[in-house]
Amino acid sequence: MKKAALVSLVVVGCAAAVAAGDSRTLTGSVPAATLEVLTLNSSIGDVEITAVEGAREVTIEVQLTPRRGGFFSSKRQAEREIQEAKLSTSVEGSKLDLHISPAADGDRRFEEDWSIELPPDLAIEIDHGVGDIVIRNTASRIEIDSGVGDVKLEILSGDVAVDLGVGTAAVRAPAEPYASARGESGVGDATIKVRSERISGSGFLGKSASWNGSGSQSIEVSVGVGDAVITLD
Repeated sequence: MKKAALVSLVVVGCAAAVAAGDSRTLTGSVPAATLEVLTLNSSIGDVEITAVEGAREVTIEVQLTPRRGGFFSSKRQAEREIQEAKLSTSVEGSKLDLHISPAADGDRRFEEDWSIELPPDLAIEIDHGVGDIVIRNTASRIEIDSGVGDVKLEILSGDVAVDLGVGTAAVRAPAEPYASARGESGVGDATIKVRSERISGSGFLGKSASWNGSGSQSIEVSVGVGDAVITLD
C-alpha cells in the first residue's frame, strides 16, 4: 500500500504580550473535512478542548508563558525559547498531529496552555506531562495519557481511556451509549454514579469500581494517586 504523503504545516500567530517580552500566543486552523483523529503532545500547561456542532475546521490557540521561578538567566532563556517556538501541525492521512516545535532536548522553560475547538466526531489522543485537561461535548473516542494534573471530561458519547499518574480524573456522560465503565485508583477512591445508583470502589491496596450497561462503548479510567470518578446520567 502506498504510504500517505506527509503534509507539514507550520503556523505562527502574532505575539500577544501579557507583560512585555513575557508571553506569546500562537494561533492556527486546519480544515476538518478529511480528519478523523487529533493527536496532541504537550509538556507543561493546561489543555481545553471544546467540540462545536457544525464546525468545519480545527481552531487552535496556544499561550506560551515563562515558567515561574528560577534565576534571571533562566527567565531570559525562557523568553528566547518562546520567541523561537512554533505551532506545528502535521496532517498524515486522516490524522492531525499538534505540538510545539522545535522539540525540547530537556524540560522546556515555558508553559503551553492550549485552547482547541473541533467537530464533535473527531477522535482525540493526548500525551501530556503536567497540567489540567478539560474536554467538553465530544462524541468520539478519547485516549489520554497524563502525568500530573486533573482530567475532566463532559462528553456525549465515545470510548474513553484515561491513564493519569497523579490527580483527579472525572468523566461525565449519558449512560445509554455505554456497555461498561471501570475506574481504578492506586492510592485514592474509585466511584461510579449511574443515575441514582452509586458504586463505591473496593480493594485493599487500591480501589476499583465497575458497571455494566446495555450500550456498545466503554469507559476506562486509571489513576495512580488520586480519585477516579465516573458519572453516567
